[in-house]
Amino acid sequence: MEDIALTGVTERDVDLLLVEEVISSPGFVSWLLGQIGLDPSGTLSDIKHSVNTTNGESDIELDIRYGANLVKVLLEDKIDAPLQSCQAERYTDRAATYVKGKAYSMAVTLLVAPSDYAGGQDNLAGFDKRISYESVIEWFSNNEELGNRRLYKRSLLTSAIERGGSPWQLVPNEKTTAFWRDYWTIAERFANDLRMPKPTKKPATSSFIFFKPPGLALNVKLIHKVPYGKVDLQFAAMADHLDKLENDYGTKMDPDMTIVKASRSGAIRINVPELNLQSRPSESDVRYGVDAALRLLKLYRDGQKRKEQPNKSLQLTP
Repeated sequence: MEDIALTGVTERDVDLLLVEEVISSPGFVSWLLGQIGLDPSGTLSDIKHSVNTTNGESDIELDIRYGANLVKVLLEDKIDAPLQSCQAERYTDRAATYVKGKAYSMAVTLLVAPSDYAGGQDNLAGFDKRISYESVIEWFSNNEELGNRRLYKRSLLTSAIERGGSPWQLVPNEKTTAFWRDYWTIAERFANDLRMPKPTKKPATSSFIFFKPPGLALNVKLIHKVPYGKVDLQFAAMADHLDKLENDYGTKMDPDMTIVKASRSGAIRINVPELNLQSRPSESDVRYGVDAALRLLKLYRDGQKRKEQPNKSLQLTP
């Protein structure tokens, strides 16, 4: 199963994803503790979401037990919104208050955000520690025992990064970046109408090319799923309504087009040759993909015109 194209991801969505993983996965807790310089052997004693106090709110608070000692972790989650005035300082004050109360031997403030947030990963922005969304994605990617759940979690975080304007660049990969640049150069020459965004540096796992032609509805994506050999015209939340896609487009589809489920979406798909992101694509390699995308785009636009036609016929002439 492939990653899922999600839209409208909010900080609260990420908050609850983190809460779920902390509660359900001791391995994730150990990894998180190690990331912020604490002993990974600590165990979760308590977790709270959206903790309001007299001097502000913590997105998430964790109680970590080490024998008779408790450590408090105060977590602030950010996608793209700037920190509020003195927000980090208020986190520090709350952390100090917990320690002064003698219930906790230590308190740590933690910022979780995309790696490019606030100028880059080296900027702690006033917090004690910082973890990137990209490193959390990597943790999910490396834990196959999570099954297909990891695809959703990885997709949600990737969508959050994209919302923040920072492409997922976990570890830029020279060969994958070269593939994307060659693909873009050829697509610009033969399929400019697809409006493929000019690529930046890409990680080895960046394998879905999203075209951005004008006129697509917000719930519609045109995607070349490169290593899977699929070009999809994808309609969000239509997995259980494939009959509607069949009604709207079925009689106009070419013989090599099929209507399929793509996770929660419905898609009109054309199969093309699978490509290796670690090899430079030839012109013919790219033409398979962009030609299929152009045909799907024409199918979509023709369908939109047919939907508009009845409205025109109802207009009265003077």
